[in-house]
Amino acid sequence: MLERNRNIQNPDANSLNNTGDNNNFGDTYIFSQKSLNRTYLYDFCAKFIELEDGDIEYSTEVPSDIEEKMDFNEIVIYKDIFIECDYYFDDVEAILREFPRRQRILTNINTKYKKFKGFNVWKTKDELCEQIFDSLSETVANDHNSINIMKEDVEIAIHSLMYYAFVKCKILDPLN
Repeated sequence: MLERNRNIQNPDANSLNNTGDNNNFGDTYIFSQKSLNRTYLYDFCAKFIELEDGDIEYSTEVPSDIEEKMDFNEIVIYKDIFIECDYYFDDVEAILREFPRRQRILTNINTKYKKFKGFNVWKTKDELCEQIFDSLSETVANDHNSINIMKEDVEIAIHSLMYYAFVKCKILDPLN
């Protein structure tokens, strides 16, 4: 038996051929709601809120070199915020150790800092820090695939992460 040629002129019995003027198969529209995938930042915030609040008074003194770096960067509002977050420094480090690619979180923060510093309008380093905070908060808020986290918990988690990034020289200017 001769094998038939299968092409547009001679389709097989199970093929789909729609040639000629005004031919169509109908319009098919597929709509799907888009959402962002869960981010490391969201996962960090989720782990951070699991921390227990300490019952003991904690020191609000930061190491002198960090205090000097804050003065060097002339931050006022974020200086107070960062001093409060110093209490969580070791917790942030412990949580980040749980992530296989934890450096990506700090790299992302550093990239945002560089872009905001270079492309956005800001008058003080506090404004620059607030732009970074807003961007990170938006990233967490855009996670539609997860449970809701209270705004206050997100704020302290992100401020603590920003302080950690500040200490690791990923945001603001290092001392020379």
